[in-house]
Amino acid sequence: MIILDVRLNHIYGFDDFHVNFSYPKKIVGSLLENEFLEGRERFRFKKAVILMGTNATGKTSFGKALLRIFKSVSESNEAVLRELAAGDQTAGFQVDFVNEGYILHRLSGTIDKDNVNIRYFTADIAVNDSYEKAAAKLKDRTDDVSGSFKKLKDMIGPLSFRFAYPEIETSLRIGDVKKQALLKTLRAVIGTLDPTLTDVSIAKDLKDSFVIRRRGQEIIIQDGKLLNRDLLSSGTAEGIDVAIFLASMLSYNNSFYYCDEHFSYIQSDIEKRIFGLMLERLGRNEQLIFTTHNADMLELNLPKHSFAFLKKEINGGECTVAVTFASDYLKRNTDSVKCALENDVFGSLPDDSLLDELEVEQ
Repeated sequence: MIILDVRLNHIYGFDDFHVNFSYPKKIVGSLLENEFLEGRERFRFKKAVILMGTNATGKTSFGKALLRIFKSVSESNEAVLRELAAGDQTAGFQVDFVNEGYILHRLSGTIDKDNVNIRYFTADIAVNDSYEKAAAKLKDRTDDVSGSFKKLKDMIGPLSFRFAYPEIETSLRIGDVKKQALLKTLRAVIGTLDPTLTDVSIAKDLKDSFVIRRRGQEIIIQDGKLLNRDLLSSGTAEGIDVAIFLASMLSYNNSFYYCDEHFSYIQSDIEKRIFGLMLERLGRNEQLIFTTHNADMLELNLPKHSFAFLKKEINGGECTVAVTFASDYLKRNTDSVKCALENDVFGSLPDDSLLDELEVEQ
């Protein structure tokens, strides 16, 4: 599954928010191969996006909003969307995406405390179509689904997606992850973070469970949850979540992935290495959004359009969230994204002027 365009209004602090994941022309010599819909080379999309931003700019909330929208379709449950609305304001969203085949889907809706109103559009993606050309052909198919989420699901087809972070999903699904792939990934990731934790095995008596042994202790992972988290360091505990997420990338086809700040307690070089492994596992017609605070990630040899920055802006007394891609400002291959961030080219650094009041006068 591939996301091309998202609009959010009055949802989790996003007002008139818009982000686009297409890009205009082929990047020569890019580290990321196949950044286009297979069989449709002009239908280009940003395959991997590193999303950065200060605290409270909406990195996690963006993932939560996407998860609610896609869950409402996959579970045929409009009640999931009601969680997007807050207060008396009517919430609105619009998402353009590709699932199976050469069809561009657009799902839009408004939600208030009483009603959920959905509109649905589709367009065939021709051989020479870009995203923009396909979007211009979208036709209203709302009458075909007749307000039924079951009919909507049937028209769109099964959606494959995975979101990872405790604030987004309370546990990571492991029932549909290949067990041998997960076992191998757990041993590699956890063993790297803590060399004393190399004895990892599949539990014999518990369904969808793994056992990590160390000096007589047994640490249990059951149904995607770490049962005795207090026995591990914060970094190692995070590493288990990372391993499950990484293993899932070996188990799916045509999936959308959202990995939200899983590396807060893991050192920078390990984060970069594991992100590289995620890119290696990212298949055709798959997409990854990876949020982080680690500026060292900006040193990776990726297209400039792979780096996105969320920032809060004050307009007319109202605070809004906007997104900027490094490619909006940096046009040369030699331009340093990290250097640009440090010089606040993207306007995404926090305003720390209030801290001036705490400085001791000399």
